[in-house]
Amino acid sequence: MTTTAPPVTAYLPQSAFGHAVVQRLARPQDVVLPVDKGLVSAVVPYADRLVLIADPDRTGLREDLDALSFTRALPSLGMELTPTELRCGPLVIPGRTACYGCYERRRRQHGYRPLPEGLGPLPQGYAHHHVVLGAGLVSMALDLLERRSLPAASATGAADPAPGESTDDPGRGLGGQVWALDLVSGSTSCSSTVAVDRCPTCSARYAHRRDGLPALAGLLPRRQPRQAVV
Repeated sequence: MTTTAPPVTAYLPQSAFGHAVVQRLARPQDVVLPVDKGLVSAVVPYADRLVLIADPDRTGLREDLDALSFTRALPSLGMELTPTELRCGPLVIPGRTACYGCYERRRRQHGYRPLPEGLGPLPQGYAHHHVVLGAGLVSMALDLLERRSLPAASATGAADPAPGESTDDPGRGLGGQVWALDLVSGSTSCSSTVAVDRCPTCSARYAHRRDGLPALAGLLPRRQPRQAVV
């Protein structure tokens, strides 16, 4: 009988709420790396998927998560707590779905205005039930990720279609789920993100820029030409 090792999740908490949720979710095999002072991709160890839980409008952190996700071809998920809403997503699968950058652009197209640059968000107050609800949303998203029969996706382009999946579907490979829980009314919603044309993060035409080897080579000292000895 063959056994499959459980997936390793790299949890990246920011804020007191993020740390509280991760404390509830993390299992012995998982990695917990606080990112209160920023996300440095080089210090993130091996993992099968990435989860960031942070204050709202932490655009820099979300962009860093996108970059790490597509460079390593790892699924990623972010969750935010606002005064009136818990928002989990998008569930990003490189080569299959839109990235967070596309989601942010779509939100702005529909009138969303984040905090001005230089004005950091205030710490969010939360109660125990907010932590439980947040952990439930993340668990649901990760469970969906495990149950989806997805072929291996690489950072060099879109994955092949799954068995029975139509290649004529214009929405194939587009849209990552975003779950929202209204903390005032208690209503829930789920929507999908449509990729923005020519997105530098998730568009296949820019895949060569996401290859980690050129970036690594750029950090190495240049080889000096050898001088001929006369």
